[in-house]
Amino acid sequence: MREYSAIGSLDWGFNAPGCFLLWMILPDGHYHIWREIKFQYKTVFEVSGIIKTQMAALGVKLDYLVADPACWQHTGAGRGEAIAETMTRLKLPMRKGDNDRKSGWQRVHELLRLAPDGRPWLTIDPSCKYLARTLAGAMCDKNDADDVNTQSDDHALDSLRYGAMSRMSPYRVMKPKRTPPAGSPAAIMAKLREKVGKRRWGKAA
Repeated sequence: MREYSAIGSLDWGFNAPGCFLLWMILPDGHYHIWREIKFQYKTVFEVSGIIKTQMAALGVKLDYLVADPACWQHTGAGRGEAIAETMTRLKLPMRKGDNDRKSGWQRVHELLRLAPDGRPWLTIDPSCKYLARTLAGAMCDKNDADDVNTQSDDHALDSLRYGAMSRMSPYRVMKPKRTPPAGSPAAIMAKLREKVGKRRWGKAA
């Protein structure tokens, strides 16, 4: 069993930049953003292909890909596929994001604090330069101090927020089963079950 969960978060963009973040959720409850993909002027097919190719190269299987709820909207009087529908058809495990901005930014603030063990809840790989740059330059909205100024480059931040609000949880690491002491009731029952199983499949001695 894997000792981590892997998810993606996505803020879609075509004329404006879009950003995909790869999160690793560790068994101790800490989070690490391992990779980012910044894209612009690319179709849904192209972006989906880039994500799948990079995940394959890293040997990572996404548990889900959480995205802006707008990706589920239909245009053109409801005709045609939504962005999320196309990505689902292309075998990406899509999940609709929570777009509660104030709760989202509060959750991001919490992830950037220290955990009780003295380490940050969230760490970011040095290769994620776009996210690091926009996170450092984020400004509050002048009319609402609890929100981010949407006139700035906030695409990586929105991707971060969708991931933070997606109720991420790690895999449970399974401990190996202990062999019961010889002669104990548990050992006797295990041997009986083994004999019954062999007889059922015609493998009795």
